Amino acid sequence: MVSAWDSGLDASQACSNCTRYRARRDEKTCCDRCTENHCTDDNGTDESDGHAPDCARLTQELLQRSRWERFRCDLAAEEDAVCLVVPPREEEARRLPAPVILFLTGNGHIDDRQDFLWGGIDTLLRNPELRHCFFVAPKPLTKTGTLRRNDRSRWVWSEDGVWALFTEVLRRLGPDQVDPTRLYATGLSLGAAGVWHLALRYGNYLAAAVPISGQCEWPGESWPSRKDADPSMLRRLTELPLRVYHVDIDRYGGNPAEDMEWLCWQLPECKEEATLRGMEVDRKVELETRSWHREPPGASWHLCMAKGPLKDWAWYDDWGGDKHCLWQRVYPWPEWGLAEWLFQHSRSPDCCWRFDSEVLVVDSTEERKQEEAWLAAHREEAAKEEVDSTQDDRYQECAKRPKLEDFSEATRNSAKALPDEKI
Repeated sequence: MVSAWDSGLDASQACSNCTRYRARRDEKTCCDRCTENHCTDDNGTDESDGHAPDCARLTQELLQRSRWERFRCDLAAEEDAVCLVVPPREEEARRLPAPVILFLTGNGHIDDRQDFLWGGIDTLLRNPELRHCFFVAPKPLTKTGTLRRNDRSRWVWSEDGVWALFTEVLRRLGPDQVDPTRLYATGLSLGAAGVWHLALRYGNYLAAAVPISGQCEWPGESWPSRKDADPSMLRRLTELPLRVYHVDIDRYGGNPAEDMEWLCWQLPECKEEATLRGMEVDRKVELETRSWHREPPGASWHLCMAKGPLKDWAWYDDWGGDKHCLWQRVYPWPEWGLAEWLFQHSRSPDCCWRFDSEVLVVDSTEERKQEEAWLAAHREEAAKEEVDSTQDDRYQECAKRPKLEDFSEATRNSAKALPDEKI
């Protein structure tokens, strides 16, 4: 087995200053504030260590114990899917079947635009209360089947591809290492939407889910406009414990508040307010948690809204505060309650995912053909309109048109303004 540190899939070299942590991709240091001989233990929660609040603090030791797994999760995919597998760091946990956390990252990491090991899974690994867990973190690569196009032709996580990959990794780890009654899912921004979609289809196998800074798109016929939600989907979703974190003014990745209010209509509700630590230890964030409680077999849901913009980090001061990246607080800091809440939940052995269950085979060939046909038709339509506009000598109008390669998306969304791109 080749370790994640030595594999070359994501370049890893030691920070030139502290030498303990992995340097950021294309950089020589682990963070902008790193200075020599300022390293504490690897849980990364002590700001007196001289590192920046967003320093990944990934040690060579941890990455050498981790590995990349490959699997063809969609028969129509051009390449194998790839995911990072991080084992438990507590010695006792290595001798027992452990919980597994599936992590879905955001849009910025699609096709390695940003360093996959910085700004995503690293924040979750910093939480000292999660050290007894396995982590499975797929890479969002467009050729591997872990992503699909949504009905606006944008890349989103493929719930079927992700589940096929995740369950294959569970089988490879085996029942001696994995506790199938404690499978959890969490994700940020685009990954939060992915967790929602995963819950719609496979929520009956998860013990709990935590989407952060993202909204469900209700794909397919799960909840059509002006119609009732699909009953089987609704049952899977409402029986899954959910804890949703969001900044109240965040519209960057959508906002789940209205959906949750609709789905929890007429349920008993309670509210709780808290002041929690921010990115910098002397700055705080105000959090309001709304909770709805269903009778069994239904599950309780929690909507944790941070008052924005977040002004808990000097890096954002010139930008008027942070309106989106709430995960940078929720994942690493225990007082935000992620780990404590997750481990209150597990599935009964009678209704959890099983190692001998049927293997999920995904083949999106037909969907891809339909998508290509749709795109081709709209390219032809766009080209015809360009020709017509030239013949009419409407040069000013033509100058305002989108570029040809962008025209299909613009045409498709002419009746509806597009939200900002998710990160």
